Amino acid sequence: MMEKKEQVGKKEAVYKAAIEVIAREGFHDATIDKIAAAAGVAVGTIYNYFQNKDDILNFIFQTEYEKRKNYYLEIQKKDRHPLVKLKLILSMHFAEVKENPDVYRILLRERCMPRICHFEGITRFEGLPRFIEEILADGIKKEKIRSCNLQIVSAAIFGAIEALMSRHLVELEEKGHSKVLDNASEEIVNLLWCGLSREKR
Repeated sequence: MMEKKEQVGKKEAVYKAAIEVIAREGFHDATIDKIAAAAGVAVGTIYNYFQNKDDILNFIFQTEYEKRKNYYLEIQKKDRHPLVKLKLILSMHFAEVKENPDVYRILLRERCMPRICHFEGITRFEGLPRFIEEILADGIKKEKIRSCNLQIVSAAIFGAIEALMSRHLVELEEKGHSKVLDNASEEIVNLLWCGLSREKR
């Protein structure tokens, strides 16, 4: 049992070190040697948990996707207006971005690289707009929001999310702080209430 906890601890250390190194140097210039040094482990230890650097990056995307999937499944169980559900999901996402900016530097910067864009973790993360589509579709079915083109609206919402993430990260680099995400979920959902909801607040 103790050995298993130690293994989990080492994998977590490698994971966090990889985020730090890849965010700072970019995926191309990050090496297993640099990640091992940052994690305080031997290079061989990393290969106990990951096949190579690609596998580490894939794990980062997979981990972030699973966080959102699990939260989404919990939210879907609640008897709430679909736009309230959407606000909860956006609030969770923006809180994660604020807490772990390095992760999102990686997500925004690396996922379009031709060599890695087909990784399973990246493909799943790119599917996040589907969660938005499903919430909106449920809202239309229950006549809580007006009929709309779900693909377009969900893509527009996801585009706004990514634009705000980028702005937040730029401000952190330029100013050392940012308030862009503080009320972001509320502002987005307020806009949607005006454009989609069939009910008055």
